[in-house]
Amino acid sequence: MRIDPPAGPASPASTAGRRSTAASSPELDAFRFPGDAPRALITGGAGSGKTTLLHRLAELVAEEGLSATTLRTGTDLAAIPSGVLLLVDDAQLLPEARIADVTKRAEDPDAGLIVAMRSWPSRPDIVALGRLLERSRPAMLLGEVTRAQVRDDPRLGLGACGDVILRLTGGIAWLVHECVAAHDVDACRDDPEHHALQHEIRPRILHRLMSVSPRVRQLIDDLSLGFSPTTEAAESDVRALLAEGYAEGLLTADGRPAPAVVASVRAVTPVTRLNELIHSAPPSMLHDEGLIDGLANVRDADTVDALVARARQELSGDPALAGELLDRAVACGADPAAVAHDRALAAWIRGRLDEAAALLDGMLARPDLPTSGPVVDLAAAVWAERGMMSLADDTYRAERPGDAATAVRARIAAVGAGRPAADSTIRGDAAPDDPVRPPSTLGVANDLLEQGLTATLNGDCDTAPAMLQRASELYTASADHAPSVELPAVIAAIAAIGVGDLKSAQTVIDDALEGDQGGAHRRGRLELWSSWIALQRERPADARAALARAASAKALTPRDDAFAATIAIGLARRYDDVAGLAATWDCAQPRLARTEPDLFSLLALGELVIAAARLGDAVAMQPAFDRALSIVSSLGDPPIWSASLHWAGIQRGILLNQPDTLAPHARALVTAASRNRLAARMAHAGKVWTSVLAGTVDPDAVERAARGLATVGLAWDGARLAGHGAGRSEDRKVIARLLACARELHPRETARTADEGQTAAAPETVSDGVLSEREREVAELVLQGKTYAEIGAAIFISPRTAEHHIAHMRRRLDATSRSDLLSKLRLALEGAGTGPADPERRGSER
Repeated sequence: MRIDPPAGPASPASTAGRRSTAASSPELDAFRFPGDAPRALITGGAGSGKTTLLHRLAELVAEEGLSATTLRTGTDLAAIPSGVLLLVDDAQLLPEARIADVTKRAEDPDAGLIVAMRSWPSRPDIVALGRLLERSRPAMLLGEVTRAQVRDDPRLGLGACGDVILRLTGGIAWLVHECVAAHDVDACRDDPEHHALQHEIRPRILHRLMSVSPRVRQLIDDLSLGFSPTTEAAESDVRALLAEGYAEGLLTADGRPAPAVVASVRAVTPVTRLNELIHSAPPSMLHDEGLIDGLANVRDADTVDALVARARQELSGDPALAGELLDRAVACGADPAAVAHDRALAAWIRGRLDEAAALLDGMLARPDLPTSGPVVDLAAAVWAERGMMSLADDTYRAERPGDAATAVRARIAAVGAGRPAADSTIRGDAAPDDPVRPPSTLGVANDLLEQGLTATLNGDCDTAPAMLQRASELYTASADHAPSVELPAVIAAIAAIGVGDLKSAQTVIDDALEGDQGGAHRRGRLELWSSWIALQRERPADARAALARAASAKALTPRDDAFAATIAIGLARRYDDVAGLAATWDCAQPRLARTEPDLFSLLALGELVIAAARLGDAVAMQPAFDRALSIVSSLGDPPIWSASLHWAGIQRGILLNQPDTLAPHARALVTAASRNRLAARMAHAGKVWTSVLAGTVDPDAVERAARGLATVGLAWDGARLAGHGAGRSEDRKVIARLLACARELHPRETARTADEGQTAAAPETVSDGVLSEREREVAELVLQGKTYAEIGAAIFISPRTAEHHIAHMRRRLDATSRSDLLSKLRLALEGAGTGPADPERRGSER
């Protein structure tokens, strides 16, 4: 039935609304006609409108000509004739003897009786009385107000505020009534959350809270503050308390206090209780700003200590919460300078570099504040994340590191900026009288990290990668999340790539991801490196998946965003056509312009140098390329770091047809070849490529060089070398051999199949209606409108072979015309799960 507001002060309009609603209810219409004695049970929580409904039923019965009387303290039930309707309100408050008398009347089916009671307490005698009355008709249950009821009753005057009021009150009838009485449409226009309305009804809520039993009040307090009621009480007791709370009109049917009740409880919660909550509440509770709104005007040292301690506890796991708690601590009287580093760290973890930098700038600008290692580490890390490693190094040089860990991080920044090894002032060497301490996991990790980094600079390509990999493993095991300009796993992975060991590089990154190296906020950077390695290993699907995970982790910093853009360019260069590469390049330019080169970005820079040359925009990358060459030169041109850069220089010269620019890079690779397997492969390939460009094609040398490049993650370049060799040979057998090699090495979107080893001149035979892998490639290019020559250049086959493939597909598909062939090719590709509309399909690079 329709739920009416409770009896009490109300405007005439709201009273009229209740009356008209009651009169239209089907349950009430039954009382308008003569017949059996009127008997009913009305039940609901406090303030749900039981008394109002009881009186309305009496009025309806009177309209039918029947008499009614209300049970009072001195009423003699035995003297009331059965034809007179007896109205009993708040039956749950009657003593057992009185209930027994009412029950005796209920046992007479001809006696008129309407009883109103709360849904709790559930005394056996009251339950028995209710069951007797329910034999005549179902109980009239008064529950929570619904959205439809509020919307359908314009007399309430809530308008668009109805939904908000229902949310605040949980639909509890008496709370809705209080809001209706206090509601002001004009005032709510500038107060969409109805804070003023909540404040106005708060005294009424607190008054009701004061009237309930202490146990129920404790229950409501606990629930409003987010505590579970089952921790200190038996489950049956909790159910009874929840039932009582619902009957008191303070809990909704699902056992939760209405938001307005929650806000009222929190507003009067003592500071000492809030301090207890700050220490022990789960993070989900503390994220609720209303929980600690009571601290808005508090200036309490204990509260400040509790907020700061909890914020530091949450820094690594929930930096957003940590930042909120620290801001609240400042509002409660904490010295801003004392928590500036914590607030900056929370901002840095969340990727808010400008916010972190502003706080750190204020600290570093004050000479009265001592600068600690953690502050310097964080300031340097912020500059590194901005893509300005040179300023990270300047930060360390301006502030002497205070401990060994900071000294190692300073060394990484110095090397990353391409500056010579730091002296003892920067390194922070221990004084002779410092006590000897047992080794720690983090200490050993840092020692191995510095030793491995030094070994890479000294050209030790045999031991450096393994040393750095071990350093990364121990760093992960230490669970250290302190800010650093670069992660050990990234340094170790670059070193492994620098010797052509992509498998070890992937292992390092996978282990770091599994061990949460550096904290959850560094996961995005590790995912980017996982994507980069997958790109080098010819696994485009894995590369795109890791790239997507990195982008979804959190907002990328400028350095990581530039790296992500570079990976996208690398994917487009290998698996898209020139137009797709150009579009990706244009979109990436603003992202790339935000950072400067450093030692740890040289691999990505090499990709950009080659892509720019591929698009005829080499001048765009010239300043960055020159800066990168300067960095490796200042460090002694260590092959682990410089080989990929020199290879990019060679590729750049080939693409621009500038043979004279290849010489310095070729010499550098030849010099490093004896110490570095990757450099040796590159040096040999560079020498063969130069010969090919000069017109001398040795197929054995070309194939050996091309396959050698593929073993160190340069299959794309190997395919291009073989393709160039085929293009500059006049021997048909050599051309066929090198084109087959190019096709085999060429990175592709789909997995290779057995038909890859077949010659280009022999179209594959497969079952009718099904295209082979090679035919699908040709079909895609046909649907793109490519000519025979363009198809051949795109997938390293001759135009004549492309024509043979197309003729074979025409016969296979029984196509009668070119348009018929195109239609059937589209259907064949759709059936194979591919299609020319796939934006990630491979194009060509020649």
